[in-house]
Amino acid sequence: MILVKAGALPPAVDRLLAAVSEAGHTVLAGPEALGAGTGSVTGAEPVTLVVSDGPGILNLLGVVRALGATRFRVLLLSRLGAHPDARADTLRRLWRLEEHVRGGGAPTLTLRLAPLVGPETPFWRKLRSRPSLPAGGRKLVNPVAERDAVETIQRALDGRGPWRDWYEVAGSETLSLAELRDLASRTAGGTNGEWEPSLDEIAEHRLAEHEPWASAFRLEPTPIAACAGAGVA
Repeated sequence: MILVKAGALPPAVDRLLAAVSEAGHTVLAGPEALGAGTGSVTGAEPVTLVVSDGPGILNLLGVVRALGATRFRVLLLSRLGAHPDARADTLRRLWRLEEHVRGGGAPTLTLRLAPLVGPETPFWRKLRSRPSLPAGGRKLVNPVAERDAVETIQRALDGRGPWRDWYEVAGSETLSLAELRDLASRTAGGTNGEWEPSLDEIAEHRLAEHEPWASAFRLEPTPIAACAGAGVA
């Protein structure tokens, strides 16, 4: 399966695509790389165009034109909280991107990612450093195992999941930031992390509905303690 990045992507998305690449899929930096060494793109399966809110301005129309006659579908990796009335500029921008892509006519799967947890994700390393938290850490969140997000993409690519609609890719556990910080501090690993997503975005997270995603992709969300690393005391 060939995936093509639509411009520069956020670090979290690049990590997910790197894992997908390790699983055997080809991930290209842009449509201009659709050439030698990628194999045929004229078979039954379309090229998958990966879109997200990157560090630059996305010229989606230009990317589509560069694909030429190649048949493609769109994987839109968004984030929880995307909404036209969100207070965070990034979440309003994500909503506009979702609307723009949905209006393009190509088959589109939108995954709204919760904070990604794994032994060395930036979010988990930040929590492991025991940072101060707004409102005493009472904010409730539904983080998801990064490996579950990777598995979701792989199941979508190979037909074990739908290629339509939007889903909240979020864990089944509801935990406060303070509870997560306490759990992270008992795990071994680095502490040079960062908020991914930003605290401004996390502040707007409502409790997510994981059931539609878990059901559609036949996944059982990994417990946070199990995906945070073997160093949990």
